[in-house]
Order: sequence, then C-alpha cells, then structure tokens
Amino acid sequence: MRIVAGMDEAGYGPLLGPLVVCCWAFEVADPASDASDLWRRLATAVCRRPNDKKGRIAIDDSKTLKGAKDAAGHPLRHLERGVLCALGALGAGDSGVPIHASEDALLQALSLDAAPPLPWYAATPCAALPVSHTRDELALAANRLRLALAHAGIRPLLARAVLVEPEDLNRIAGAAGSKGAVNGWAAMRLACMLRAAHPDADIDLACDRHGGRTRYREELARAFPDALVRVMQETEEASHYELREGRGTLRVHFEVEADARHLPVALSSMTAKYLRELRMARLNAFFAKYRPGLAPTAGYVQDGKRFLAEIEPLLAQVGVARQTLVRAV
Repeated sequence: MRIVAGMDEAGYGPLLGPLVVCCWAFEVADPASDASDLWRRLATAVCRRPNDKKGRIAIDDSKTLKGAKDAAGHPLRHLERGVLCALGALGAGDSGVPIHASEDALLQALSLDAAPPLPWYAATPCAALPVSHTRDELALAANRLRLALAHAGIRPLLARAVLVEPEDLNRIAGAAGSKGAVNGWAAMRLACMLRAAHPDADIDLACDRHGGRTRYREELARAFPDALVRVMQETEEASHYELREGRGTLRVHFEVEADARHLPVALSSMTAKYLRELRMARLNAFFAKYRPGLAPTAGYVQDGKRFLAEIEPLLAQVGVARQTLVRAV
C-alpha cells in the first residue's frame, strides 16, 4: 500500500487563539508516484488558484486563498470550498457526498482531542456550515473531486488535526524550552497516528520546515523508538529521513515551502487555517457580547495586543483566566 501525506500548521505566530496542525493522507495506486504530482493527476477537478474559469477547486497554501476582510466575497470562501469538498470526497459513500453542517461537527471529525471547555466555546454558538456557499454547490464540487480521485487511482484516507490552545501551548513550550517544540509535538502525534493506522504501508509524509530547522532525527527517534531512523539528506532546503519498523517504510520530508510542492501539505494548510478562523470567530463573538463595538482580531501579535488591552478589564467579570487566553511565548 502506497500513501502520500502532508502536514502543515496555522497559528504558530499569534498572541491569541490556537495553534492548529493538520494532516491529510491519500492512498495512491501507482507505487512509483510521489505527492508532488497530485495537482496534475487531479487537474480535471483541482487547480492552484481561485476563481478558475473551469470551476475547479482551488488547493494551495492557505495564505494565497484566504481573502481580505474588505474583499467582495466572504474571506473564507476559497478555504471553505477546498476543505469541505475534500472532506466530502473523503466521506463519500452510498448515501452521497456529505458536507459538514456545523463547526462542532467539523471539529469532531478532525480533531484528535475533545474540544476544551473554554468560555468562548462553551458560551458561544458554533457556526453553521457552510458559511459562504450553499450545501448543494459544495456537494456538486465534492462529487467532481470524488470522480477525479477515482479516475486517477487516488483514495483519500484520512484528515486529522491537533489544536493546541494557549494554556497547553505555554505548558509544552515551557517544559521544552522553546515554542518550536509545540509544533514538533503536534506533528509527531499526527505522524504516529498515521503510522499506527497503516503499519504495513509505504508512506511519504511531507512537512513544512519547523522554524527553519535542518535536523529532525532525534525528534523522529523519540516519536518512533522502535524504528531505525536513517538520515537521507539534511540541507538548508530539505531534510529527508527514512524510518523502518515492521513491514512498511515511513519517509518523512521537511522542506522549505512544502505547500507549494505537495498537494496534501497545501490541503493541510487550508484545513488548519479554516479551523483556526472558525475558532477565532467564536472568541471574538464571546468578548463582543460584553464590549459592543469591539473590533475583531485574528490574534496576531500587534492587533492581539490591541484586542487584549480592550478586553483585559473584562476578564475577571466574565470568568476568564489570562493564562487560558494569552500565549506567553
């Protein structure tokens, strides 16, 4: 069994909100194929850029697909179309192509962990999905993707995510001595999950670089203590490793701009960003109830500080401990 997979994150740099790390995996019938050619093999249904004249689904780095706040359409429309259509193709069966109906349903399907009972999630209604398309539009597009996947001999296997909220992020980073360790911790959880689900498969897992690092052997050896980890290459552009354990081989590739080379990485980037944006909308809605007119934030440092300064007098009143809201690193 041949699997191509990819991982990427959203929310590594902000002051507020979760870090989200996502993994997508596909079974490929052709054992000689690699992850970098999936755009070409799915070209009847997939492209890299939005607003395609043929109506194909855009799959690319989330930074290129998320719209500006002042754009004519909803800023999440391209991310949502790609993510929910891919999930529809993943879940397609005799009853049709499913489209997730709510943020909570989406999270339940993707997250390795139960959602934490933070006030802005517990006290604020989740979004009904889709937020920027009709369900029929997405079902038609998802079915087109399903047919393209089947024609190309590609089967979507799984999509999973790890969401790390600020309190846990602070704890993990504090114990390890760096924020970069949090990204690695989440990525290794997903890599172990993928390997455990398919122990006999040959897997190629592509990832973006973690903070510009070039060496990952020790991290992989800790995550897979029973595997023989071989360093295939470690350069400024890419670091490649081969892990042998049981009958299958796991090859892990950390590359600069991996989302531009591997469709599963780009789709993981989109999924992570979409999940984080939905989570941040809940946080913004929660505090806006107590401070009407409060401008929403994406949580990045400069605007996050502005948002925090405006809501800090409310924290005790609404029962929010600062360490559950704000990252220390």
